[in-house]
Amino acid sequence: MKHRASYRVLRWQLALLRALHLGEQQAVLLQAVLMGLAGALAALAFEVAADGVQWLCTGLWCGRVACFEQLAAWQRVLLPIVGALPAALVLLWAHRTDARRVPDYMEAFSLRDGRLPRRQGLLRSVSAVLSLGSGSCIGKEGALMQIAAVAASAVGRWLHVSPPSLRLMVGCGAAAGMTAAFHTPLASCLFVCEVVVGSFSIGYLAPLLVASCAAYALLWAWGGQGALFACHLSFHSARSVAACVLLALLLAPLGRVWVALLGYMRRCLSGRLCFLLPRMAAAGLLVGLAAWWQPSIVGNGQEAVTALLAGSFPPVQAALLLLLKVLLTAVVFGVGTMGGVLTPTLMAGCFAGWLFGCVLAPVPGFGPEAPTAFALVGMAVFFGAAARTPVTAILLLIELTMEASLIFPLMVAVGVGYAVVRLLPQGSLYDSAPDGDSSPFEQGLAVLRVGDVMRREPLRLAQDAPLSCLWRAQLRHPGSSLPVVNAAGELVGLVPPQGQSPERVPLLRVGDDLPTALRVFERSPRWDALPVMGADGRLAGMLSRVELLQTTALMFRRELAQRR
Repeated sequence: MKHRASYRVLRWQLALLRALHLGEQQAVLLQAVLMGLAGALAALAFEVAADGVQWLCTGLWCGRVACFEQLAAWQRVLLPIVGALPAALVLLWAHRTDARRVPDYMEAFSLRDGRLPRRQGLLRSVSAVLSLGSGSCIGKEGALMQIAAVAASAVGRWLHVSPPSLRLMVGCGAAAGMTAAFHTPLASCLFVCEVVVGSFSIGYLAPLLVASCAAYALLWAWGGQGALFACHLSFHSARSVAACVLLALLLAPLGRVWVALLGYMRRCLSGRLCFLLPRMAAAGLLVGLAAWWQPSIVGNGQEAVTALLAGSFPPVQAALLLLLKVLLTAVVFGVGTMGGVLTPTLMAGCFAGWLFGCVLAPVPGFGPEAPTAFALVGMAVFFGAAARTPVTAILLLIELTMEASLIFPLMVAVGVGYAVVRLLPQGSLYDSAPDGDSSPFEQGLAVLRVGDVMRREPLRLAQDAPLSCLWRAQLRHPGSSLPVVNAAGELVGLVPPQGQSPERVPLLRVGDDLPTALRVFERSPRWDALPVMGADGRLAGMLSRVELLQTTALMFRRELAQRR
């Protein structure tokens, strides 16, 4: 039944491509549309689920801050703990199901073949839903992008796209998830290019942009379109631009401090897995105690930013809220709560910029609009310095506000801030995994091994399999080399692609470095993929020539972009 369904899908794809006279590039763009829709649907389901958790706990269907404002004091303290306990249990269940480290969408795009584990992704998303629905101080965009990438990977595998295309589809899903979170299609695709790819190649930018636009179209149909922080400002004077430069000089080093604080908390608080439950419960207690004093502390910070821009906080209260939000987010992130830090980073920059504007408001030439204007510029400067993504920071704030008068001040301030942060030690929000585990993606090209980039679950044929199995495999994977193994999992031989005469098969080892693998492929020009043997002598995976070259180029461009 499974093979019949696969044949139907393949026949439908082939018939559609022939009917529409589509080439390979057009097919990739059509697949990007599907991945964008799949990622957006997964992200919207995630947000609805988080709101559903809040409704089950409180009976209120509204924003996190509005919900906590209507709760009694003891309920504010208790609710984050109630959400943290099942969230920790789900993470423990996910680890017991599969103790291997789960790759995120960035690693699947750059190193893997685009396959993201569906069960692990779903369980981690459930944990994030429980944390966010109960008011935890963590961003939602990390979990949104991950579940959207998992959905795109699942759809791509169902459509039987090639591994290079599947990797691209994972990036399309991540861009769709960020679009659903921030309503910023252009900044979302540039974020994937700048953070994951390290360059703005048109081969990646076009499908990512198509996927982001498809996700935004679905969001428009859902009724959730529009800029999150739309405003109207007059911000053109030379004095204002000079003040933006001063703000950038102050906030850029603080962005680096923010990244160092997150890393320090992760190292100090991410201990043994058996203590995950009390760690997350203690973090929930801290959030609850802070929410007892100020309900605006809960959530990812979006509602707090909206209230700040509306003038709901006096300067002293805003400063205290900023300090508490930064510390609690670092603690919640450090104990291992699933989520992201992009929105809290934007909030920290917004509050810092707003306080800077309050200081300048009495100065002649600035006026009452100064706090709001500098708050928006501070968001871009702080995020651009913390994530080392200046282009994404500028376009993100332009799409979040849809205010044209901010374009030039943003360009100047973010450019100055990025120049300052380049003088400081290396470090970025996306240099290390949220769970604190080391990833080959983060260690760099020099330490990568064949075992890090190979396909761990390749299609393989049993030694005693009938020829019909071979024909079906060649039909589903045309032009691919197929390994043959015995009952013990040891490699017996390799079936070459159709039309190629058999020859001796060179072998790779999981511990070989990438230059060694490149030399082996150079000596074997007729093989498109080679088997990778494990330490026990069994087949551990397959490494494709195209995937090896793409991975090397991607990692090289990413490291070069970080050094510039």
